[in-house]
Amino acid sequence: MVFFVPFHLIFEVPMKIFHSIPLFLLFAVYAFGQIPSESDTGIFHLKIGEVDFYTLQETASTMRSDLMITDDKEALERLAPTGQSPSSLNVFVVKKGSDVVLIDTAFGRKTAEQLQTLGIRPEEVKNILLTHSHGDHVGGLIKDGEKAFLNAAIWLDARELDCWKAARNRDLLEQCLKLYGEPKILTPDEKTPLVFPEMVAVDLAGHTPGHLGFLIASEENKLIVVGDMLHNGSIQFPRPDISIQYDSDPKKAAEVRQKTMKRTAEENWLFAAIHLPFPGVGYVKANGDGFRLESSGQ
Repeated sequence: MVFFVPFHLIFEVPMKIFHSIPLFLLFAVYAFGQIPSESDTGIFHLKIGEVDFYTLQETASTMRSDLMITDDKEALERLAPTGQSPSSLNVFVVKKGSDVVLIDTAFGRKTAEQLQTLGIRPEEVKNILLTHSHGDHVGGLIKDGEKAFLNAAIWLDARELDCWKAARNRDLLEQCLKLYGEPKILTPDEKTPLVFPEMVAVDLAGHTPGHLGFLIASEENKLIVVGDMLHNGSIQFPRPDISIQYDSDPKKAAEVRQKTMKRTAEENWLFAAIHLPFPGVGYVKANGDGFRLESSGQ
């Protein structure tokens, strides 16, 4: 049975919680539309059968409504009256036995310290699965010009590798190739196991050409990590047709979002997204023509 802690009980979870720190990187404001704000940050844990799943929050933030692609301004005002929606920047950790897998790295401001709080040394991370190559997902691979994870291999989609080679942060890719070597190429067929049998890659291309999700299944319990398939939960759950300016193919991104949310709701999977407010995990439920996120399966 999946162990899930409702949002309002997050800080009652018996684990160490990090306290607020000054937030960072004006780059995030301009490049990703997030306005950092001070908040308590922490670590969230749940069990997916035999697999441990953690959220590590790098920062709490807000997402601007004017980044959304729609002519329906009335909907934006109704769903996000202040023009801002709660957001976050999360890193996900999947652990089974001694195998530790990171899903994305954020900017790498706190991940190493948070892992150590869990009793995991950064050098024990052997595999880093990338949903895609935007800076707030891969920036933590390098620290002070060196590998942040000494023994890790990088995994990503072949289409995404091509995309990264032409991206603004291609200099980071060159550093990663020099330090980590050639990345391992993922096959998003939902059949090929990644690191351990309980995890496979899911094709969620649209936000970027090789954008992936990751599906974890153990003891009849399932959780899907959707990366940046969704950015603004306040708007995109009830209106999955509304994409964001950072989607490389807004139409395809909307189609994938609608399809994936429908599937997730019908199958009663847990749903995790990088930019959902901490802990970034919940159950998707159908709600009229759209969806809503619930903090438990009730």
